[in-house]
Amino acid sequence: MEEQQRPVQPGGGGAPPEEQWRGAVEAALPGTPASAAWPHVASFYAAHRYLPGIDVCERVGDGGEDGGLLLVPGCVRHVASSAAGLWAREELLEAPDHAARRLRYAVVDSNMGFGRYVATLRVLDGGGGCRIAWAFECDAVRGEGWSEAALVARLAASVDGMAERVQQAVAAEAEARAGEEEEEDGVAG
Repeated sequence: MEEQQRPVQPGGGGAPPEEQWRGAVEAALPGTPASAAWPHVASFYAAHRYLPGIDVCERVGDGGEDGGLLLVPGCVRHVASSAAGLWAREELLEAPDHAARRLRYAVVDSNMGFGRYVATLRVLDGGGGCRIAWAFECDAVRGEGWSEAALVARLAASVDGMAERVQQAVAAEAEARAGEEEEEDGVAG
């Protein structure tokens, strides 16, 4: 009997699939309404304002303008930590969903060992405030010091820092509004 040959599949044809990592981390923002936190999280080109360690966040090429509504899928940002020597290019996968308070992006290039990496940031209502949730799925990261637990720990520290900075920004906005209202009251009186 003649042996039939199986066609060879791209990527190893029958080799086990790449190990996948998935996880999620959250941070609470007590006393901060989700509607006040969301504009900060949705600011795709403002990661340097909210993520500890990130000091560069720039638009790459043509893309939507920041401010939420004009961001379109395919926008790319370059984020970097000068101190750590790390960088990534991240692509917006879908327009920010303001009703669901959801932002999805993918790392399309980096010097951190990522293959496929997709993240979803959400601002969720919670008792007495809100929460920022950061979910991810990626191919296992290859490189010195990387493990799934290390990635989750890094993201947990990032979302905690983001929550703290968003709370500070929301509080500063509230103080500025209160000061403007006092000035208006003083002029009217």
